[in-house]
Amino acid sequence: MSLKDKTVSGLLWNFGDRFATHVIALISGIILARILSPREFGLIGMLMIFVEVSNIFINSGFNEALIRKKDCSEKDYSTVFYFNLVASLFIYFGLFFSAELISNFYDEPRLEPIVKILGISVVINALTIVQRTKITKRIDFKLLTKISVISSLASGIMGIVFALNGYGVWSLVYKTLLLHFFTGLLLWVWN
Repeated sequence: MSLKDKTVSGLLWNFGDRFATHVIALISGIILARILSPREFGLIGMLMIFVEVSNIFINSGFNEALIRKKDCSEKDYSTVFYFNLVASLFIYFGLFFSAELISNFYDEPRLEPIVKILGISVVINALTIVQRTKITKRIDFKLLTKISVISSLASGIMGIVFALNGYGVWSLVYKTLLLHFFTGLLLWVWN
């Protein structure tokens, strides 16, 4: 398969990935919105800015550097992996110890334990960056699509099950954590 064919195939699989995961997120979101209150979604929304900004710092562009580098050694991958892991642990502990401040800032005491648990997703993401980079470098977007769709479906179903069993806002927290966990697990198993 030529590079052009791989690129076209990769673009199509990437589009399919985005489309499928957004449809799954939309459907599970609609179901969860019928079960949970807007207040519970708002609690998670308040914290996602902290989680997403943390993920930007952890990535730091090292995965793009690995993708651009022609011959990456295991030492290169290991260096990025350990850097991301250490950075994610620092950021997680920063979130953990500032959970009370975040909770006080929003004047919402329920946020403190949620920040401490939801922050774990930052560490899980750091563990998957190198695995995702290796697959991207191989232009194997079909595998990334499979992983994303399976993870989105599994976490969406589990989030709905938790919501139906009265977990409230925690069903959204667990849904997010399970999405990252399933993605990480499948990346490690299939790569």
